Amino acid sequence: MRSIHLKVIVLALIGLLSCKDPDIGPTSDCTFTDFPSHPKASIYQGIVDKYVKKGLPGISVLVRDEGGTWIGYGGKSDIARNIPFLPCHPSKAASITKFMVGTLTFMLQEQGRISIDDPISKYIDPTIISRVANADKVTIRNCLQHTTGFYDLITDSEFYLAVLNNPNKNWDAEELLKFVYGKDPYFPPNEGVEYSNTNTIFVGMCLDKVLGYPHGQALREMIWDPLGMTNTYYQGREALPNTTAQGYYDLYNNNTIVNVSNIITGSGNGYGGVFSTTQDLLKFMDAVYYNNILISKASLDVMMDFIPEDERNDLGVGMMRKFKNFTTNTGVGHSGRDLGYSADLFAFPSRNNRLMIFFVNYGTDGETNLRQVFLDFEQELVLAITQ
Repeated sequence: MRSIHLKVIVLALIGLLSCKDPDIGPTSDCTFTDFPSHPKASIYQGIVDKYVKKGLPGISVLVRDEGGTWIGYGGKSDIARNIPFLPCHPSKAASITKFMVGTLTFMLQEQGRISIDDPISKYIDPTIISRVANADKVTIRNCLQHTTGFYDLITDSEFYLAVLNNPNKNWDAEELLKFVYGKDPYFPPNEGVEYSNTNTIFVGMCLDKVLGYPHGQALREMIWDPLGMTNTYYQGREALPNTTAQGYYDLYNNNTIVNVSNIITGSGNGYGGVFSTTQDLLKFMDAVYYNNILISKASLDVMMDFIPEDERNDLGVGMMRKFKNFTTNTGVGHSGRDLGYSADLFAFPSRNNRLMIFFVNYGTDGETNLRQVFLDFEQELVLAITQ
Protein backbone atom coordinates (compact mmCIF):
# COMPACT_ATOMS: atom_id res chain seq x y z
CA MET A 1 0.00 0.00 0.00
CA ARG A 2 1.37 3.38 -0.95
CA SER A 3 0.61 7.10 -1.26
CA ILE A 4 -0.44 7.94 2.30
CA HIS A 5 -1.38 11.62 2.59
CA LEU A 6 0.35 13.37 5.50
CA LYS A 7 -2.24 16.16 5.58
CA VAL A 8 -4.82 13.55 6.58
CA ILE A 9 -2.60 11.41 8.74
CA VAL A 10 -1.84 14.27 11.11
CA LEU A 11 -5.41 13.90 12.31
CA ALA A 12 -4.66 10.36 13.45
CA LEU A 13 -4.04 11.34 17.05
CA ILE A 14 -7.76 12.06 17.33
CA GLY A 15 -8.44 8.55 16.09
CA LEU A 16 -6.01 7.10 18.57
CA LEU A 17 -7.85 8.73 21.43
CA SER A 18 -11.10 7.12 20.31
CA CYS A 19 -9.71 3.59 19.92
CA LYS A 20 -11.67 0.79 21.58
CA ASP A 21 -11.29 -2.97 21.49
CA PRO A 22 -7.99 -2.70 19.60
CA ASP A 23 -6.80 -5.43 17.24
CA ILE A 24 -3.26 -5.04 18.57
CA GLY A 25 -2.75 -4.97 22.32
CA PRO A 26 0.55 -4.58 24.19
CA THR A 27 3.25 -6.79 22.71
CA SER A 28 4.44 -9.79 24.69
CA ASP A 29 7.81 -11.49 24.58
CA CYS A 30 8.27 -14.42 22.23
CA THR A 31 10.87 -17.17 21.96
CA PHE A 32 13.45 -17.18 19.19
CA THR A 33 16.53 -19.36 18.70
CA ASP A 34 19.40 -17.66 16.91
CA PHE A 35 20.57 -19.14 13.61
CA PRO A 36 24.15 -20.40 13.17
CA SER A 37 26.82 -17.80 12.45
CA HIS A 38 27.12 -16.30 8.97
CA PRO A 39 30.32 -14.97 7.30
CA LYS A 40 28.70 -11.57 6.68
CA ALA A 41 26.85 -11.41 10.02
CA SER A 42 28.81 -8.41 11.28
CA ILE A 43 28.12 -6.48 8.07
CA TYR A 44 24.39 -7.16 8.07
CA GLN A 45 23.95 -6.64 11.80
CA GLY A 46 25.98 -3.44 11.56
CA ILE A 47 23.46 -2.07 9.06
CA VAL A 48 20.53 -2.96 11.33
CA ASP A 49 22.20 -1.36 14.35
CA LYS A 50 23.11 1.76 12.36
CA TYR A 51 19.56 2.48 11.31
CA VAL A 52 18.00 1.69 14.67
CA LYS A 53 20.34 4.33 16.06
CA LYS A 54 19.13 6.70 13.35
CA GLY A 55 15.57 6.33 14.63
CA LEU A 56 13.80 3.35 13.06
CA PRO A 57 11.91 1.75 15.99
CA GLY A 58 12.49 -1.93 15.20
CA ILE A 59 13.96 -4.03 12.40
CA SER A 60 13.83 -7.77 11.68
CA VAL A 61 15.87 -9.07 8.72
CA LEU A 62 16.52 -12.39 7.00
CA VAL A 63 19.18 -12.78 4.31
CA ARG A 64 20.04 -15.92 2.38
CA ASP A 65 23.13 -16.10 0.19
CA GLU A 66 26.04 -18.42 -0.53
CA GLY A 67 27.08 -18.18 3.11
CA GLY A 68 23.76 -19.57 4.35
CA THR A 69 20.81 -17.96 6.08
CA TRP A 70 21.29 -15.03 8.45
CA ILE A 71 18.61 -13.60 10.72
CA GLY A 72 19.17 -10.36 12.58
CA TYR A 73 17.15 -7.83 14.51
CA GLY A 74 17.35 -4.62 16.47
CA GLY A 75 15.22 -2.02 18.21
CA LYS A 76 11.84 -2.49 19.84
CA SER A 77 8.60 -4.21 18.90
CA ASP A 78 6.89 -2.29 21.70
CA ILE A 79 8.63 0.88 22.82
CA ALA A 80 6.35 1.53 25.80
CA ARG A 81 7.00 -1.95 27.23
CA ASN A 82 10.67 -2.08 26.15
CA ILE A 83 10.12 -5.35 24.23
CA PRO A 84 12.86 -6.09 21.68
CA PHE A 85 11.81 -6.64 18.07
CA LEU A 86 12.59 -10.34 17.69
CA PRO A 87 12.08 -12.39 14.50
CA CYS A 88 9.21 -14.22 16.24
CA HIS A 89 7.16 -11.01 16.53
CA PRO A 90 4.68 -10.88 13.61
CA SER A 91 4.68 -7.53 11.85
CA LYS A 92 2.58 -6.11 9.06
CA ALA A 93 3.60 -7.25 5.58
CA ALA A 94 1.14 -4.74 4.06
CA SER A 95 1.19 -4.97 0.24
CA ILE A 96 3.09 -8.25 0.24
CA THR A 97 -0.52 -9.40 0.68
CA LYS A 98 -0.94 -8.63 -3.05
CA PHE A 99 1.80 -11.15 -3.91
CA MET A 100 -0.06 -13.80 -1.91
CA VAL A 101 -3.43 -12.92 -3.44
CA GLY A 102 -1.84 -13.05 -6.89
CA THR A 103 -0.37 -16.47 -6.12
CA LEU A 104 -3.77 -17.72 -4.94
CA THR A 105 -5.30 -16.46 -8.20
CA PHE A 106 -2.80 -18.45 -10.27
CA MET A 107 -3.39 -21.52 -8.09
CA LEU A 108 -7.11 -21.32 -8.88
CA GLN A 109 -6.36 -20.72 -12.56
CA GLU A 110 -4.28 -23.91 -12.66
CA GLN A 111 -7.29 -25.71 -11.16
CA GLY A 112 -9.46 -24.39 -13.99
CA ARG A 113 -11.66 -22.34 -11.67
CA ILE A 114 -10.75 -18.86 -12.91
CA SER A 115 -8.70 -17.16 -15.61
CA ILE A 116 -6.64 -14.03 -15.17
CA ASP A 117 -8.05 -12.91 -18.52
CA ASP A 118 -11.62 -13.08 -17.25
CA PRO A 119 -13.29 -9.66 -17.06
CA ILE A 120 -13.94 -8.71 -13.46
CA SER A 121 -17.52 -8.02 -14.49
CA LYS A 122 -17.96 -11.80 -14.71
CA TYR A 123 -17.74 -12.00 -10.91
CA ILE A 124 -18.68 -8.55 -9.56
CA ASP A 125 -22.22 -7.22 -9.12
CA PRO A 126 -23.18 -4.96 -12.07
CA THR A 127 -24.28 -2.17 -9.72
CA ILE A 128 -20.69 -1.98 -8.43
CA ILE A 129 -19.14 -2.25 -11.89
CA SER A 130 -21.29 0.64 -13.15
CA ARG A 131 -20.07 2.97 -10.40
CA VAL A 132 -16.30 2.53 -10.89
CA ALA A 133 -14.80 4.07 -14.01
CA ASN A 134 -13.12 1.48 -16.28
CA ALA A 135 -14.50 -1.47 -14.28
CA ASP A 136 -16.58 -2.69 -17.22
CA LYS A 137 -13.51 -2.91 -19.45
CA VAL A 138 -10.79 -4.61 -17.38
CA THR A 139 -9.64 -8.13 -16.55
CA ILE A 140 -8.17 -9.76 -13.47
CA ARG A 141 -4.77 -9.55 -15.22
CA ASN A 142 -5.20 -5.77 -15.56
CA CYS A 143 -5.96 -5.56 -11.84
CA LEU A 144 -2.95 -7.65 -10.81
CA GLN A 145 -0.64 -5.60 -13.07
CA HIS A 146 -2.15 -2.17 -12.26
CA THR A 147 -3.07 -1.35 -15.86
CA THR A 148 -6.73 -0.57 -15.07
CA GLY A 149 -6.33 3.14 -14.44
CA PHE A 150 -8.45 2.76 -11.29
CA TYR A 151 -8.49 5.66 -8.86
CA ASP A 152 -6.51 4.58 -5.79
CA LEU A 153 -8.59 4.27 -2.64
CA ILE A 154 -5.53 4.99 -0.49
CA THR A 155 -5.17 8.49 -1.95
CA ASP A 156 -8.65 9.49 -0.86
CA SER A 157 -8.93 11.98 2.02
CA GLU A 158 -12.52 11.02 2.78
CA PHE A 159 -11.45 7.42 3.23
CA TYR A 160 -8.78 8.40 5.73
CA LEU A 161 -11.19 10.57 7.66
CA ALA A 162 -13.58 7.60 7.84
CA VAL A 163 -10.76 5.39 9.09
CA LEU A 164 -9.80 7.90 11.75
CA ASN A 165 -13.39 8.25 12.90
CA ASN A 166 -13.57 4.49 13.36
CA PRO A 167 -9.95 3.31 13.53
CA ASN A 168 -10.65 -0.33 14.45
CA LYS A 169 -13.39 -0.92 11.89
CA ASN A 170 -13.13 -4.11 9.86
CA TRP A 171 -14.09 -2.85 6.41
CA ASP A 172 -15.65 -5.01 3.75
CA ALA A 173 -14.84 -4.57 0.08
CA GLU A 174 -18.04 -2.83 -0.97
CA GLU A 175 -17.69 -0.29 1.85
CA LEU A 176 -14.20 0.56 0.62
CA LEU A 177 -15.24 0.88 -3.01
CA LYS A 178 -17.74 3.60 -2.10
CA PHE A 179 -14.75 5.94 -1.81
CA VAL A 180 -13.88 5.12 -5.44
CA TYR A 181 -17.37 5.53 -6.91
CA GLY A 182 -17.57 8.35 -9.41
CA LYS A 183 -13.86 9.20 -9.29
CA ASP A 184 -12.04 9.85 -12.55
CA PRO A 185 -9.66 7.11 -13.69
CA TYR A 186 -5.99 7.86 -14.24
CA PHE A 187 -6.07 6.61 -17.86
CA PRO A 188 -8.09 4.24 -20.08
CA PRO A 189 -7.47 0.51 -19.51
CA ASN A 190 -4.17 -0.78 -20.92
CA GLU A 191 -3.00 2.73 -21.78
CA GLY A 192 -0.76 3.17 -18.77
CA VAL A 193 0.39 1.61 -15.53
CA GLU A 194 -0.09 3.07 -12.06
CA TYR A 195 -0.12 1.24 -8.76
CA SER A 196 -3.59 1.36 -7.22
CA ASN A 197 -4.77 -0.53 -4.15
CA THR A 198 -8.27 -0.54 -5.62
CA ASN A 199 -7.11 -3.19 -8.08
CA THR A 200 -6.63 -5.91 -5.52
CA ILE A 201 -9.91 -5.15 -3.78
CA PHE A 202 -11.53 -6.29 -7.01
CA VAL A 203 -9.28 -9.35 -7.27
CA GLY A 204 -10.23 -10.37 -3.74
CA MET A 205 -13.92 -9.99 -4.59
CA CYS A 206 -13.50 -12.16 -7.70
CA LEU A 207 -11.78 -14.84 -5.63
CA ASP A 208 -14.51 -14.72 -2.99
CA LYS A 209 -17.10 -15.35 -5.72
CA VAL A 210 -15.20 -18.24 -7.29
CA LEU A 211 -14.39 -19.86 -3.95
CA GLY A 212 -17.80 -19.37 -2.39
CA TYR A 213 -16.12 -18.24 0.82
CA PRO A 214 -13.64 -15.48 1.83
CA HIS A 215 -10.29 -15.54 0.06
CA GLY A 216 -8.58 -15.08 3.44
CA GLN A 217 -9.75 -18.55 4.39
CA ALA A 218 -8.25 -19.87 1.16
CA LEU A 219 -4.94 -18.13 1.88
CA ARG A 220 -4.82 -20.03 5.15
CA GLU A 221 -6.07 -23.39 3.89
CA MET A 222 -4.24 -23.44 0.56
CA ILE A 223 -1.00 -21.58 1.34
CA TRP A 224 -0.16 -20.77 4.94
CA ASP A 225 -1.16 -23.98 6.71
CA PRO A 226 0.31 -26.37 4.08
CA LEU A 227 3.58 -24.44 4.15
CA GLY A 228 3.75 -24.37 7.96
CA MET A 229 3.48 -20.57 8.12
CA THR A 230 2.41 -20.66 11.76
CA ASN A 231 3.06 -16.96 12.46
CA THR A 232 1.03 -15.52 9.58
CA TYR A 233 -2.38 -13.86 10.03
CA TYR A 234 -4.91 -11.80 8.06
CA GLN A 235 -5.95 -8.71 10.00
CA GLY A 236 -9.64 -7.96 9.88
CA ARG A 237 -10.45 -11.60 9.16
CA GLU A 238 -8.82 -13.37 12.11
CA ALA A 239 -7.38 -12.48 15.51
CA LEU A 240 -3.78 -11.35 15.83
CA PRO A 241 -1.59 -12.89 18.57
CA ASN A 242 -0.38 -10.97 21.63
CA THR A 243 3.15 -11.14 20.20
CA THR A 244 2.24 -8.79 17.31
CA ALA A 245 4.64 -5.86 16.91
CA GLN A 246 3.41 -2.31 17.40
CA GLY A 247 3.52 0.10 14.46
CA TYR A 248 4.78 3.68 14.65
CA TYR A 249 4.74 6.94 12.71
CA ASP A 250 6.09 10.47 13.18
CA LEU A 251 2.74 12.27 12.97
CA TYR A 252 4.09 15.81 13.27
CA ASN A 253 7.41 15.27 11.50
CA ASN A 254 9.22 16.46 14.63
CA ASN A 255 11.24 13.30 15.33
CA THR A 256 8.66 12.09 17.85
CA ILE A 257 6.98 8.85 16.83
CA VAL A 258 3.48 7.83 17.90
CA ASN A 259 1.95 4.37 18.15
CA VAL A 260 -0.52 4.01 15.25
CA SER A 261 -0.96 0.23 15.42
CA ASN A 262 -4.73 0.40 15.71
CA ILE A 263 -5.51 2.76 12.86
CA ILE A 264 -6.54 0.08 10.38
CA THR A 265 -6.49 1.12 6.73
CA GLY A 266 -8.87 -1.47 5.30
CA SER A 267 -6.95 -4.65 6.10
CA GLY A 268 -8.28 -7.97 4.88
CA ASN A 269 -9.48 -6.86 1.45
CA GLY A 270 -6.77 -8.09 -0.87
CA TYR A 271 -4.42 -5.10 -0.87
CA GLY A 272 -3.04 -5.38 2.66
CA GLY A 273 -3.51 -6.87 6.10
CA VAL A 274 -1.18 -9.85 6.27
CA PHE A 275 1.00 -9.98 9.39
CA SER A 276 3.92 -12.40 9.28
CA THR A 277 7.57 -13.02 10.16
CA THR A 278 10.73 -13.25 8.08
CA GLN A 279 10.88 -17.02 8.49
CA ASP A 280 7.29 -17.49 7.37
CA LEU A 281 7.82 -15.26 4.33
CA LEU A 282 10.88 -17.35 3.47
CA LYS A 283 8.65 -20.44 3.35
CA PHE A 284 6.29 -18.61 1.01
CA MET A 285 9.06 -17.37 -1.28
CA ASP A 286 10.67 -20.80 -1.44
CA ALA A 287 7.35 -22.38 -2.39
CA VAL A 288 6.43 -19.81 -5.06
CA TYR A 289 9.69 -18.60 -6.55
CA TYR A 290 12.35 -21.21 -5.94
CA ASN A 291 10.57 -24.57 -5.82
CA ASN A 292 7.32 -24.05 -7.79
CA ILE A 293 5.34 -25.88 -5.12
CA LEU A 294 2.28 -23.65 -5.15
CA ILE A 295 2.23 -22.64 -8.82
CA SER A 296 3.99 -23.88 -11.94
CA LYS A 297 7.04 -22.29 -13.49
CA ALA A 298 4.80 -21.18 -16.38
CA SER A 299 2.50 -19.32 -13.98
CA LEU A 300 5.48 -17.73 -12.24
CA ASP A 301 6.79 -16.54 -15.60
CA VAL A 302 3.47 -14.78 -16.21
CA MET A 303 3.62 -13.18 -12.77
CA MET A 304 7.07 -11.87 -13.70
CA ASP A 305 5.92 -10.24 -16.94
CA PHE A 306 7.20 -6.87 -15.78
CA ILE A 307 6.40 -3.48 -17.30
CA PRO A 308 7.97 -0.19 -16.16
CA GLU A 309 6.04 1.92 -13.68
CA ASP A 310 8.61 4.57 -12.75
CA GLU A 311 12.34 5.05 -12.21
CA ARG A 312 12.32 2.62 -9.28
CA ASN A 313 9.75 -0.10 -9.99
CA ASP A 314 8.48 -2.45 -12.67
CA LEU A 315 5.12 -4.11 -12.10
CA GLY A 316 4.34 -7.73 -12.87
CA VAL A 317 1.09 -9.69 -12.56
CA GLY A 318 0.95 -9.80 -8.77
CA MET A 319 4.68 -9.16 -8.30
CA MET A 320 7.09 -6.26 -8.70
CA ARG A 321 10.70 -5.70 -9.66
CA LYS A 322 12.46 -3.08 -7.60
CA PHE A 323 15.69 -1.14 -6.91
CA LYS A 324 16.52 -0.32 -10.53
CA ASN A 325 17.14 3.29 -9.48
CA PHE A 326 20.41 2.33 -7.75
CA THR A 327 21.52 -1.13 -8.94
CA THR A 328 21.35 -3.49 -11.91
CA ASN A 329 20.90 -6.34 -9.41
CA THR A 330 17.18 -5.73 -9.12
CA GLY A 331 14.97 -7.74 -6.79
CA VAL A 332 11.78 -9.60 -7.71
CA GLY A 333 8.99 -10.10 -5.17
CA HIS A 334 6.97 -7.40 -3.47
CA SER A 335 7.27 -4.56 -0.97
CA GLY A 336 4.75 -3.53 1.66
CA ARG A 337 3.99 -0.13 3.15
CA ASP A 338 1.23 0.82 5.59
CA LEU A 339 0.61 3.62 8.08
CA GLY A 340 2.86 2.19 10.80
CA TYR A 341 4.70 -0.66 9.08
CA SER A 342 7.05 -1.46 6.17
CA ALA A 343 8.31 -4.74 4.71
CA ASP A 344 10.28 -6.17 1.76
CA LEU A 345 10.35 -9.66 0.23
CA PHE A 346 12.77 -9.95 -2.68
CA ALA A 347 14.98 -12.45 -4.48
CA PHE A 348 17.93 -11.22 -6.55
CA PRO A 349 18.09 -13.42 -9.67
CA SER A 350 21.32 -11.93 -11.04
CA ARG A 351 23.21 -12.65 -7.82
CA ASN A 352 22.80 -16.41 -7.54
CA ASN A 353 19.24 -15.86 -6.33
CA ARG A 354 20.24 -14.21 -3.08
CA LEU A 355 17.25 -13.23 -0.99
CA MET A 356 16.23 -10.44 1.40
CA ILE A 357 13.25 -10.22 3.74
CA PHE A 358 12.71 -7.52 6.32
CA PHE A 359 10.13 -5.84 8.53
CA VAL A 360 10.38 -2.33 9.95
CA ASN A 361 7.63 -1.24 12.36
CA TYR A 362 7.47 2.30 11.02
CA GLY A 363 5.37 3.81 8.21
CA THR A 364 7.68 5.04 5.47
CA ASP A 365 5.47 6.42 2.68
CA GLY A 366 4.57 9.69 4.37
CA GLU A 367 6.98 12.63 4.17
CA THR A 368 8.70 12.45 7.55
CA ASN A 369 12.35 12.78 8.51
CA LEU A 370 12.62 9.02 8.95
CA ARG A 371 11.46 8.26 5.41
CA GLN A 372 14.90 8.94 3.94
CA VAL A 373 16.50 7.03 6.81
CA PHE A 374 14.41 4.03 5.82
CA LEU A 375 15.26 4.39 2.12
CA ASP A 376 18.95 4.62 3.01
CA PHE A 377 18.60 1.46 5.13
CA GLU A 378 16.90 -0.41 2.30
CA GLN A 379 19.51 0.66 -0.25
CA GLU A 380 22.50 -0.10 1.98
CA LEU A 381 21.15 -3.55 2.81
CA VAL A 382 20.40 -4.36 -0.85
CA LEU A 383 23.90 -3.32 -1.91
CA ALA A 384 25.49 -5.32 0.93
CA ILE A 385 23.60 -8.43 -0.19
CA THR A 386 24.16 -8.08 -3.91
CA GLN A 387 27.73 -6.81 -4.19
